[in-house]
Amino acid sequence: MAKHPVPFSPSALLLAPLVIMVPAAILLGLGTRVPMLAFGIFALISYFLALAMLGCLLLPALWLTSRVARFSTWLPPVMGGLIAAIIDIGWDYLTWSSSGVDSGPPSTTYRQWVAKFWFTPEPYVVTLFGAVTGAAYIFLATRKPTQSLDPTT
Repeated sequence: MAKHPVPFSPSALLLAPLVIMVPAAILLGLGTRVPMLAFGIFALISYFLALAMLGCLLLPALWLTSRVARFSTWLPPVMGGLIAAIIDIGWDYLTWSSSGVDSGPPSTTYRQWVAKFWFTPEPYVVTLFGAVTGAAYIFLATRKPTQSLDPTT
């Protein structure tokens, strides 16, 4: 097995979810009675959710993939998007299974549910957020430290 290390940076791990935090909070907080409070709450929730997904799903998946394939800069955004799509499919199935009366059995088949709800922007936005988080992580983890312009230091 070829071993190609995945760059790890604690600061990249903590900063990459910030890229998604603001757009997610804006999208989730639209139409609420108290938009600033909703923005703050959804910003915290989206940050910690993105941090958990990045640290617990994307980085281990990248590490396992790097054990068998050569690591490249396009891999984290693609894997981030795929992982986000898989999570969205699971969330969608959960939503469908409790969509009946009083959160009971659904009144439609899953195929009908997919035809109705998968052609909305939500799956694409979630997948895009996963890809952007993966791209932000790899950008922050592989950037070189800035050099001082002062020749005396």
